[in-house]
Amino acid sequence: MSTADTLHAKYKLAAPPENVVRLAKLVQGAFASNAQEIAVIIKADPSLTARVINVATRGRDIEMDIDSAVARIGVHQITLVVLTELLLHAVSKTFATMLRLTLEAREILSASGDQVVGCIQFKGKANGRVFLRIPSKAAEWIVPRFLGKDLPMEPAELLPDVVGEILNIVGGNFKSNLVDAGLSCSLSVPQVDTRPGFSAEVGDDEFHLALPLATEGTGLFLDLIISPIAG
Repeated sequence: MSTADTLHAKYKLAAPPENVVRLAKLVQGAFASNAQEIAVIIKADPSLTARVINVATRGRDIEMDIDSAVARIGVHQITLVVLTELLLHAVSKTFATMLRLTLEAREILSASGDQVVGCIQFKGKANGRVFLRIPSKAAEWIVPRFLGKDLPMEPAELLPDVVGEILNIVGGNFKSNLVDAGLSCSLSVPQVDTRPGFSAEVGDDEFHLALPLATEGTGLFLDLIISPIAG
């Protein structure tokens, strides 16, 4: 049994939504001939609709229908939207299962103060990086939720290890979701550090989407960077 399957079984993490899996498989085919069906799937899902329109309009207040949006942003940015949905599914299920927390999408402009930043890379049919950023001040409540109240040291000292473990579980679930969607890949070991700010290094052929979230009154951040899907 693979690591992803082991984590999936151990934590009872649900499979990704069927419409997102179907969309992922269509994107990998002949995009031009599949564009109409891709648009139909997106129209039926408010979350996908909102994200595609946001990417197509670059967040500006411009009216645009889904057919036009799909044609404008093309295969690689539709793929970014698909992977975003798979990642959010993995992160939400992990936080709900391991921390008993519900994450909400929030329009948070930036993080303030030190943050613990964890990164995993995925390579294969899909290639990219996932960053999870948690403010250092969240250590006081997130570490006891994950490890229990009987801690061997101060929560702030344990937060990097906790972020690494959370990313391990997120990564296993994300990988399982990617495999379900026909995007097999391998994952790196999480790299974690503490820093006062964050700037994503994005290559010329890469696409980046920042995903601000919130729980317990604290802003958390996900960043997804992907390269074009391999042929």
